[in-house]
Amino acid sequence: MSISPTDMTPRTERTLRIAGWLFAAGLLALPAIAMQFSDEVDWSAADFLIAGIALGLSGGIIELGARASANLAFRIGAVVAVGCAFLQAWINAAVGIIGDEGNPANWTYFAVVAIAAAGAVGALGNPRGLARTMVAAASAQAIFSILHAANGTPTIVIDAFFVLLWLLAARLFQRSAGERTGNSA
Repeated sequence: MSISPTDMTPRTERTLRIAGWLFAAGLLALPAIAMQFSDEVDWSAADFLIAGIALGLSGGIIELGARASANLAFRIGAVVAVGCAFLQAWINAAVGIIGDEGNPANWTYFAVVAIAAAGAVGALGNPRGLARTMVAAASAQAIFSILHAANGTPTIVIDAFFVLLWLLAARLFQRSAGERTGNSA
């Protein structure tokens, strides 16, 4: 009996889950540690609460993705998609991607995350639907990048980074769909 590269032992799954939650806890601890060494970092209890909720929701969504499919490509796709959404929303909420966090153009970044979230809910764990959703998010990101440049605020580098993450997630979900049907697309 051979084990395919998409199979994981329960021990490996448990180890990865623990590592994921420890990573989230480490991210939450970073500002607390930085506050001990610098006055530049000044988080309030509310900041930690919001960060904890955001990290907890992201981790919970990744857990749901892991339970939705045993396929490794699907699971990695879920991590990439959720990580991209979290990173985009977090950077935007914390400091703003265009100007400061109060710049109305920053709402375009939340719109991309909303597109990804709504499409993911609509896909109901179907990898083909999730792949199409990630392509839609990447397309929206690219369109907004063009609009930002046309309005004098070029954001091509960070937008290209997010487009690539969305497309990577799409490819992983697409691969997962191919593995489910026996195609190695």
